Amino acid sequence: MNTQVVKLNRNLIPKIESRLKAGEVIILPTDTVYALVANGNDTEAVTRLRQIKAFTSPQPLGVFTRKEKAEQVVEVDRPALEMMSHFPYPVTMIMRAKSTLSEAVTNGFQNVFVTCPDRFIYDLIMEIPFPIVGTSAAFAGIQATNAELAVKFFGNKVDLIVDGGESKHGRSGTLVDFTVEVPTIMTYGTVSVDDLRPLLPQIVLPSHMMK
Repeated sequence: MNTQVVKLNRNLIPKIESRLKAGEVIILPTDTVYALVANGNDTEAVTRLRQIKAFTSPQPLGVFTRKEKAEQVVEVDRPALEMMSHFPYPVTMIMRAKSTLSEAVTNGFQNVFVTCPDRFIYDLIMEIPFPIVGTSAAFAGIQATNAELAVKFFGNKVDLIVDGGESKHGRSGTLVDFTVEVPTIMTYGTVSVDDLRPLLPQIVLPSHMMK
């Protein structure tokens, strides 16, 4: 496969939409890490994405969404809306998937990962009429934080790689569970509880993370 590599610019949005609509799997840069993405309504594309990533354990995919479109893919409550009102932001939210979300995306799980880590993804979501799903472009535990690594790991497996330079944060977003009674930080990423508390005052840490 001849993987095309193109430089990031906002004018790429129609091209990205067209490629995803055609069932392609592509790699996009984000402020956290690069991501493998596909059209969430295209079962064959999602299955191919899973094959490319070669997950070592069963898990759902992530869904890139924003406040205005979230109810199309996940169950949304007030705390989740509070968090999404600050998007784009480098957090990953665990949320209950809508029953309409493809089994290829959920993989039998009730929950999915929801994220919108940067402005380009934020704008892209609004322009594309189908759900964008994906996972980190990682191989052997190493996350791609630039196009060179994306090409090294997946250059012969994906259709398009968008080169956005070095990822701003270079690590995954902080993981917060919104399926429990009070939003709870599960793992730290780019932001801390002190960063999140002004945005979501009720957020807590699980007991094992408390000092």
